[in-house]
Amino acid sequence: MRSHPPRDRRSRSSRAAPGLEAMRIVLQPIVDLATGVVVAAEALARFPGEPDVASVFKAAHASGTGLALEAACVRAALRHRDEVPDGALLTVNVSPEALADHGVQDALHGDLSGLVLEINEDSQTDPQPLIVLLAQLRDRGALIAVDDASTGYAPLLRLTTLRPDIVKLDRSLVDGLDESVEQAAVIDAVVRLSHRIGARVLGEGVETLPELIALGRLDVDYAQGWILARPALPLPEVSPAAVAACVTGRRDLLRNAARTPAGSGIALDHITTALAGASNPADLAEALQAAAASLGLDLIGVSTLAEHQLLDATPNGPPEQEHTLALTNAPTAHRALVGGATIEAHLDDPHTDPGERAWLTSRQLSSLLIHPLIGKGVALGVLGFGHRSHRRWTCPDLASARTLAEHATEVLLRLTDPAGP
Repeated sequence: MRSHPPRDRRSRSSRAAPGLEAMRIVLQPIVDLATGVVVAAEALARFPGEPDVASVFKAAHASGTGLALEAACVRAALRHRDEVPDGALLTVNVSPEALADHGVQDALHGDLSGLVLEINEDSQTDPQPLIVLLAQLRDRGALIAVDDASTGYAPLLRLTTLRPDIVKLDRSLVDGLDESVEQAAVIDAVVRLSHRIGARVLGEGVETLPELIALGRLDVDYAQGWILARPALPLPEVSPAAVAACVTGRRDLLRNAARTPAGSGIALDHITTALAGASNPADLAEALQAAAASLGLDLIGVSTLAEHQLLDATPNGPPEQEHTLALTNAPTAHRALVGGATIEAHLDDPHTDPGERAWLTSRQLSSLLIHPLIGKGVALGVLGFGHRSHRRWTCPDLASARTLAEHATEVLLRLTDPAGP
């Protein structure tokens, strides 16, 4: 058998890539659509005199230096990990092909906590080798985002196979969203599937305030785009108008949730049966504790309203803990009772009232969802969903809150008027 010359076993990324000296990194904020708070920053490569970054990478891959360019970009991006806000993540782009390259693997050494690796959605490649690589990266703390997610059987099936932590909507779905019923329907489908597999959804390329509001109304989790802030270094601040638009879209979602038919939440038949038979506060507390376990929450409780005070009817804290809160110190609960709408409060939201922030801190909670309890036209109290870590409440959470609130209201009516119907 004729012998062949030995193969060059060097990683392709070890070869020189053109333009690396001129490459620089900029950061673009990613915000939580519930609050407008920055939750991550995407590291983006820029090349002087070349506005089309994609063409640079395409040309590099065509010439055989693409992996070297990707490895260099990853290394450069990671040098900015300390420049994102405390608790926020750094997002870095890398192609599925590059994840297996030695140069990229060397750049991604060590602890990857606080890092999001963003890969392109490509239904044409075999996902199994990629799944193994992603599992290894996850074991070291990385989160995985899939970019340019779209519809169709193959792309959606791939999402359920890869199980990403974040799904990024294709920009074509976001552009003009506020004026397109069809785009809204597609995004709604992607959001429902993503939340069902435990992923968050990010709308990128947002360029107008109406688009930002529309994303919030559709229960999209995060957003980024020029309307929030243009990429720069250091990380730019988010436009106040964009923050206000996030809050507006979220309030619209919470308000409209009360008019949406229930059924999208986790099945709670066993809980509602227990609530139907509750005859005292202890029964109510036991049923809600079971509901909290079923929904993965740290707290579900009822506070009754009496003389402008909220009194915990199902106290979960120690006996010495204060279980009464003046309504004047609970503006979120007050708005829920007055407006009859579901409202949320978050410890990391700068808009959260100091009194409620103190209440959350005293109970070691970071996020609270409040649903009013109104029976026979009378405000009886509120139902609260609590979580120790930040939790962005989704439409299934809202549906579960509405279902439990209906049954908890019936229990309170029986307790206050045993002789009633």
